[in-house]
Amino acid sequence: MKTKEKISLSLLILFYCLLILLNIRYVQGDMLQTIIATSMNILTLASVAVAFTLIVVSVMQKIVGQRLPWDRVLRFYLLFGILIWIFAIMYTYFEQVEREKLQVEQPSIALVHYDLHQSS
Repeated sequence: MKTKEKISLSLLILFYCLLILLNIRYVQGDMLQTIIATSMNILTLASVAVAFTLIVVSVMQKIVGQRLPWDRVLRFYLLFGILIWIFAIMYTYFEQVEREKLQVEQPSIALVHYDLHQSS
């Protein structure tokens, strides 16, 4: 592996780790729930990336007729992982924006108070 390839692979790994950090599922006041939610999220998204990688690598190996080098397989995994993490982050962000928008649009029933026993 050439130096240029090592640098690009290192940058891909660094960017992948950064995306994982950006997708932490924080639960206010409960560190254990934060760890559990984040772990479940990582396991779910990483398994999808592994599945896509296995499919693409097996097809590529059938086409080429030989095993792919480990760095190429890792690059495929990082590619799919980065794409999946970006979509997951966007989905989470837009879901949060939509939830906040719905909370603003719906007036609270507790704010409306009618005194039915008031005589005029």
